Amino acid sequence: MLSLRVPYTLSLLLPAMAIIGCQHIGINDSNSIFVGRYTQYMRGNIPNQYADLINPLPASTENISDGKKLYQMQCQVCHGASGGGDGLAGKQLVPRPANLAFTRRLPVGTDAFFFWTLSEGGKPFGTAMPAFGERLSDKEIWQITHYINIGFTLDQGTS
Repeated sequence: MLSLRVPYTLSLLLPAMAIIGCQHIGINDSNSIFVGRYTQYMRGNIPNQYADLINPLPASTENISDGKKLYQMQCQVCHGASGGGDGLAGKQLVPRPANLAFTRRLPVGTDAFFFWTLSEGGKPFGTAMPAFGERLSDKEIWQITHYINIGFTLDQGTS
């Protein structure tokens, strides 16, 4: 029974932290894209077309490098160079952009979650994040996903 309590407690703790506000880790509004999308994902309510997606691209140096370039052009202005949600434009937004460097370390930080987020943007959750699904190819979205999940670590020299 104890083994079930730990995951259950953690599954309640993270959304609770988000709701009460944890600005130091990029969770700063109970209506933020992070909280809304995280909660929907954890409840299994991810749209069917994204639910079981796994990045089909190899995590090659080329794909990560291309993902970094795309991230710098499309995402960095809001999410910041290291993904902390502290980009120049992002500082002006309410709710603030998600802290991707933190989000990628959570159970929610899956290929499917990031592909869904990048494709549909924040409109369904009342945020300013644009939908990249019609602006970028699937390959480009997957490359950004690789950069978020691997490139931040490589750039910062941390795990």
